[in-house]
Order: sequence, then C-alpha cells, then structure tokens
Amino acid sequence: MERSSLLSDLPLRELECFVVLSECLHFGQAAQVLGVSQGRVSQMIKRLEVRVGASLFRRTSRRVELSEIGMGLAADIGPSFEQLRSGFGAARAAALSPERPLRIGFQCAVYESVARAVTALPDGATQLIELPWSDPFGEVKRETVDIALVLAPNREPGLRQLLEFSSQPQLVGLSASHPLASESRMTLTQLGTLQLVGPDDAAPAYWRAVNAPLIGEDGHQLNYSLCARTLPEALSLVATQQAAVLLCMASAKYLPRPDVVYLPVVGLPDTSLIAVTQQTNRHPLVEEFALQLSLAV
Repeated sequence: MERSSLLSDLPLRELECFVVLSECLHFGQAAQVLGVSQGRVSQMIKRLEVRVGASLFRRTSRRVELSEIGMGLAADIGPSFEQLRSGFGAARAAALSPERPLRIGFQCAVYESVARAVTALPDGATQLIELPWSDPFGEVKRETVDIALVLAPNREPGLRQLLEFSSQPQLVGLSASHPLASESRMTLTQLGTLQLVGPDDAAPAYWRAVNAPLIGEDGHQLNYSLCARTLPEALSLVATQQAAVLLCMASAKYLPRPDVVYLPVVGLPDTSLIAVTQQTNRHPLVEEFALQLSLAV
C-alpha cells in the first residue's frame, strides 16, 4: 500500500517537463517538445521546485542552467524516463504489429495524406493494393482488403464508413489534339458533345450517378459510349479515340500524360474520398489507420 501511494504521488508530468528542460535548457524549446505554452512549462517547474523544496534551475536573462540539486535529479531520473519512453514505444509497436499487415485498397494513387498515415504505422504493418476504378467496393466486400479508400458515396450494406476526406473539383481529361483542348474550362453543354469513358457496370448505380453522371445539373445529357476498368485504361481511350473522362483534380495530378489535357468543368459538384471497412472487420490497425489518416488530411 505504501509503494502504491508513493507512485500515485509522483508528479510524472512535472518530472517529464523537468527532464525535457534539463536536456535543452531552453523554456521555449521545452514547450515545443511538450506541446504546451512556455508559461505552462514555467508553472510545472515551479510546482516541482515547491515539491522538492529547492530550486532546480538557475535562470538569468541570457541562460538557463541546472542547480546542483537539479543536476543530481537529472542524473537520477533522466535515464529512467528514457527507459519509460523506450518501453512504451516497444509496447505500442508490438500492439500495432499483428500477424498479417493491414491491407489498404486505394483507387488511382496513394495521395500524400494516405502516405503520411501509412508511414505513421510501424514498418511492414500495411500492404497497399490498387482497386479498380469500376469496382470500388468489391474487394472490401470480399474481404481481400481491410480498408478501401474510394470515391464517395457508400450505401453498401455491411460496410462502415470511417471518414470522408480530400474534397476535389472535377476535371475532364481529353486528347491534347481535340478541338476543345485549347479551352480554359469546359461547360456542361460542351461536355454533352463528347463521348465519355465511364466505369463499367461493376460499380453500383448510385455511385456511378455521382462519379459518372448521366445528366448534368443544368439538365444536359451526358454520353458514355466507352467504359474502362481503371483510370489509366480510361486515359488510354481518351488519347486514342478522341474521348473524354471525368476525374478529380488529385487524380489528374497523379496521372499526367503528354497527350492528355485536363480542364475544369463548370457545373459539376466536387468529389471526395471515403475510407470504408467491413462492419465485422476486427483487424487491430483499422482504427489506428483511420486516426492517423484523419490527422494527416
């Protein structure tokens, strides 16, 4: 009981603040490391000095240095805090290293925010798998991926949406030799004169209505005379058959071609990406990846 009481009385946050300040000897730098204000660092150090009963630092207008008692305390607890950090890091890495990696399906490209979320997890903890443009939900429904990062929306029974991110304006890609390629933008009226490439019939109808709309917001009919399984396949059709394809700005950025130009389309709503998983999926990294992705976007 006495040992438990002693441990509960240890001012761990104040001791951590002391260790950080003893390493950098700069209140501003310590505040940045701890993620608090400089005033908060001063408060914690003062409280710790009251608990100890002696000054731990000597402060002047130009420098901060440890007092004799402060040097002794730093020598005693500094290594212990480093062991605490290492032990916690090892435990977290072990918890985030399941028997098989988290399989993350993506459409078109691994965008910067997704890459940051992946690198925030332990090495080897994830596996990236490209999903077809024409079948956004098939792989996650078949459980060959744990998470699908696909174009919104999702109305699939049994799939849980983790978050929505990366809202992007829609562009049209068309052959650089097309008569409209020199335009600065594309109207829905002009879009209605083109033969468009759309995803094949594996995509749900409600999903196609958003990402390959048949009718523009102004009522103009859009003509999908060609279909493709992937966006690179669609762009090949665009380049060789004087066709066009709708895609988001981020996809256009990741899929540059010298024979294809991208123009903004007036009158089409923005698209966005969603992260979805099976409601029954219990892979231990699903929630952690969703958290890291929400922090990265």
